[in-house]
Amino acid sequence: MEQALYQAAILTFEELGFIFPIERPSDDECENEESTRVSVKFNGSVSGEIVLQVENTILPTIASNMLGTEEPLEDEEILQDVLGELANVICGNTLPSIAGKNEVFRLEPPRKINKLEAGEKPAAIAHLDVEESRADVLLYLN
Repeated sequence: MEQALYQAAILTFEELGFIFPIERPSDDECENEESTRVSVKFNGSVSGEIVLQVENTILPTIASNMLGTEEPLEDEEILQDVLGELANVICGNTLPSIAGKNEVFRLEPPRKINKLEAGEKPAAIAHLDVEESRADVLLYLN
């Protein structure tokens, strides 16, 4: 599961954000006050959610790359939409790898979350170095 999550996250950052992340050690958590988090819940043969948290320093560059603008974008709503789209695509690319290509899933719209739920243990985590920043993708299964 973890390898599927890494592959989906890396591919999504590369293809949508034109950013080339690399794996980082699992003991280096990204959660801090300088990160933004979104969640995409899914239902199907397996249900749960994907949480994407990205340090705020890289978000304007990713948004600019995705939207094809010259300058990094700072608009909070645009940054939130970009992060939600990244989480959606990561989720959509991860699920067939872990549940099978013939399974059908219903994805809920991405939503911003303020903190990770204390005590909930993810089924898989992908820790990434993204340029000079960090990102984490967490997969929770019900």
